[in-house]
Amino acid sequence: MKNRKTIKMGFLALLMSMNSIAFAQESSTKKEKQIVRNDVFFNTAETGPHTLTLTVKKLKSDDGFVFLGLVDENKNQIARTKVKIVDKIAVIKIDSLPSGTYAIQYYHDINSNGKLDTGAFGIPEEGYGSSNDARGFMGPPDFGDMIFELKEDLALEMKTVN
Repeated sequence: MKNRKTIKMGFLALLMSMNSIAFAQESSTKKEKQIVRNDVFFNTAETGPHTLTLTVKKLKSDDGFVFLGLVDENKNQIARTKVKIVDKIAVIKIDSLPSGTYAIQYYHDINSNGKLDTGAFGIPEEGYGSSNDARGFMGPPDFGDMIFELKEDLALEMKTVN
């Protein structure tokens, strides 16, 4: 029984961590004007020469959307978007990115309510994931495990948990 409680508390910590990275909710916590390019909302006007192509796999269905947030090494949200799903796969292109260190987190909003639904004890009921397919053990993944370098155009594949 104690082990089950520890696991449930770990999922609650995972959920809180996911929300702290700001995922890709409809509103931004920053007051600055957002810039929209190709259906991606950017929190900065800074641009660069690189395109990041993300493929999210192992989604449960084509229902809803994938909400995705891109953050820099300081956990500042750089971009966010929501995309449709086709054949249980979501493909996201984020262009005009400068070279840098980034991390991604996403969730599959199956019922299109704009949030990651959780059940008892905060256990996610919808799919989620992060760059490098980083997974935490009884809690959120380590931010350092999600980090990747963008030095040129890059294509990443991510597999959904849950």
